[in-house]
Amino acid sequence: MNNFEKALTDNLKRSLNNNYGRENFDEERFGEYIPEITSEVDRVSKKTTKSIGLKQSVKNLIKNVIYRKSKPKTPSPYPLLVEYAERLDFLYKNLNRNGKNLLVSLVSYRLLGYTKVKLPRNNKEYWSALEKVKDLKIKGETINPNFLHYVLEKFDLNPLGYKIAFFFVEIGIVIDFILEQYAYKENGKTIVGVEKGDVVLDIGGCWGDTALYFAAKTGKTGKVYSFEFIPNNIQIHKKNTQLNPELNSIIKLVENPVSDISDEKIYYVDNGPSSQISSEDFENRTGTTTTISIDDFVNRNKIDKVNFIKMDIEGAEPLALQGAIDTIKKFRPKLAIAIYHSMEDFVNIPKWIIDLNCGYELSLGHYTINAEETIIFAKVK
Repeated sequence: MNNFEKALTDNLKRSLNNNYGRENFDEERFGEYIPEITSEVDRVSKKTTKSIGLKQSVKNLIKNVIYRKSKPKTPSPYPLLVEYAERLDFLYKNLNRNGKNLLVSLVSYRLLGYTKVKLPRNNKEYWSALEKVKDLKIKGETINPNFLHYVLEKFDLNPLGYKIAFFFVEIGIVIDFILEQYAYKENGKTIVGVEKGDVVLDIGGCWGDTALYFAAKTGKTGKVYSFEFIPNNIQIHKKNTQLNPELNSIIKLVENPVSDISDEKIYYVDNGPSSQISSEDFENRTGTTTTISIDDFVNRNKIDKVNFIKMDIEGAEPLALQGAIDTIKKFRPKLAIAIYHSMEDFVNIPKWIIDLNCGYELSLGHYTINAEETIIFAKVK
């Protein structure tokens, strides 16, 4: 049993008898909490614990579910991780102690769910921040982004130290501006983040929130290239950035999806932050556009430095990274890449970064109480 397996096993042992409810359910993200009468995880874990004991039930979970060393008699209620075990251990070995502990918590959460595992982010700071942002609202106009249950309200972030007024959601302000999803910190000190004068590639600009955050950080001597191609998102992005003229002058909106190859026609469905694209036409698609690779964008625009690359593009990160290899190798920018969209991204993107042999050191961050918003940070040692 390798170090990751042992740490995961120990955490699962501690978690199986937990029974969290509303206090560990993200109503801001998923809507009103509706208690489950008996979850499948509860049913299976209680039955196995009663019949063979907690220690043996966890051992069976590790053997049969995670590493598939024997075939279970009935379908497992847990996601199958057998093919990811080796790569998870690789990631574990390339993280510091905080990252190792967080990785174990995140994998445990993905296995057992919110009723059994409480993530480190579910703490007093998180809940206090959610209360704090309620006082930042400017009453009046709202925007319907046509996405889930969200309504965008207007906020004034001056009390947080940002000269920003824009339309957004409470949880988004907590994640972006208070917890600072795109700044990795240890003991309150920023280890990986945007600094004054940085040139930033904001890949996945959505409603302009991260573009404004980065512009505030880099200042007038820096530049933010914000990539967003979904029409409804662009409309809100422009409205938000234009509300902040000083920061808007730092931001350049690029209305193309980022991929490994430029000038390819793609098809998309407009679904706000969760919009999807395809290289082939499909039913119910809402529009078409053409791609740009980061390497081509940098060359065509004669950009002479890139200091920070952020990506959160709904699972398209691997292709976007492939199209940025020359840029990354040339400038060795700080990286903040979303890896939560799939287990493939979770294990492959960190390894891809290490395999570039650019001297990157990895850090892991997570910014919600659910499985979303996991970021792998990388900075040259």
